[in-house]
Amino acid sequence: MPITFTEGLTPDFPEATFGTELDHIKLLYNQVNAGEGYVNVLQPGVDNLVTKIDSRASELTSAKSLIQADITTLEGYLVVPTDPNTGLPLTDPITGDPLDNIPDCWQTAGHTSGNISSIISALNGIVSNIDTAINTILPELKTEINTVDIDNFKLHMDLLSGVRETAPIGIPKPSNPILMGLVRSLTEIEHRFGIEFTNYLVLVFETLFIGDLTITNTQTDLDADPLTGTYAALNVVGRVNSCPPELESNAPTVIISDINTFSANLAQWNIDVAENKPIFEQHVIDDTAEYDSLNDKIARYIQAYGISAYVREPYYAFMYTDVFGSPEVVNIINQLQAGEIT
Repeated sequence: MPITFTEGLTPDFPEATFGTELDHIKLLYNQVNAGEGYVNVLQPGVDNLVTKIDSRASELTSAKSLIQADITTLEGYLVVPTDPNTGLPLTDPITGDPLDNIPDCWQTAGHTSGNISSIISALNGIVSNIDTAINTILPELKTEINTVDIDNFKLHMDLLSGVRETAPIGIPKPSNPILMGLVRSLTEIEHRFGIEFTNYLVLVFETLFIGDLTITNTQTDLDADPLTGTYAALNVVGRVNSCPPELESNAPTVIISDINTFSANLAQWNIDVAENKPIFEQHVIDDTAEYDSLNDKIARYIQAYGISAYVREPYYAFMYTDVFGSPEVVNIINQLQAGEIT
């Protein structure tokens, strides 16, 4: 049967304590309860990076489409017309020369299908650099700084700043309250031990102090123009079809040189942008190493306190003096028992 709670039964509160909690604590609770107790100072900068990554990916994808369209056109020039019945190359009925699709002015200038193939190869170099950017460099950088629920810079800065309370299951990373408690405990212990003050807050939360520099540098690299002008300005197909053919600017070597310059600028942009992801990763590595170091240090202090709790009483101290204590520990216990040290 259902259980009925006794009517009017309440805890035995101390008298005159209703509503007596300190005002600032009640106000802090309201902020935390509303999810507004913390702010990630790095998030606006990261948001700008993500926006730029997306726009660069779109820009490069559009350029790739234009280049591939030109490659298709140029490849069409290399196709030798054949007789659909015999499969043999078609010939000019008057001259008997084999027919081809190469622009007349190109041939008149003494350029060949091999030159067109070289231009296609150069264009494929641009496509390769674009693929590296849009398929590897940009998405990997975006994943590092923006994807949630994985062990990356995004999770790290969110946990450090307190906007995220806990790491996903399976990712053992400390949160803001844990780090604050660790720093405070270690700082107070070392003060009692007479150890010179160290600002562990700056060391443990280093990413929040200097991460904006990495974000700014990354933004600078992304803002740099990955393309020398626009691809359309190269006018590759137009120059292959150009008449009169003797213009030096339309020579195969000049066209290829212009393409390679365009491609080289993009390749360098890729290098510059790609160098940023490891720096974001290093922030996580450095902060984690500092956290591990402090954890190890405070564990040693706690262990010392633990031993102290036993060696004050002869019954337990015996285990350290006669069973498993090092000579140095035995000497400390002897000094303590003799009243030579506190």
